Amino acid sequence: MNNKGFTLVELLAVIVILLSVSLVSVYGISSSLNKRDIKERNEEIELAKNAAKIYFSLDGLYESKVTIEKLKEKNYLKEKTDKLNNTDEISIENGIITYCSITYSGTECS
Repeated sequence: MNNKGFTLVELLAVIVILLSVSLVSVYGISSSLNKRDIKERNEEIELAKNAAKIYFSLDGLYESKVTIEKLKEKNYLKEKTDKLNNTDEISIENGIITYCSITYSGTECS
């Protein structure tokens, strides 16, 4: 008897291998996308801090707070800032600029 074709075990082995490869690639892609999002957010925070420095220096405010919305409104921040909330605050105190993200769970500053 001449049996041509694959056995069920061989087919299952190929399916398992293909699933493993796809899971590894999906994890790698999602990990790189997450890293990219974090990098973009950090870049936007730096843009906002620089805009706040200009805002504080031109308006003569040396110890104050400003929101992202206010910086956009006053045209100090024209760049695309999708990763920042309009209610987030940037404060300056003794020359140190701090960015605070205000969320439902609390305030996170950096």
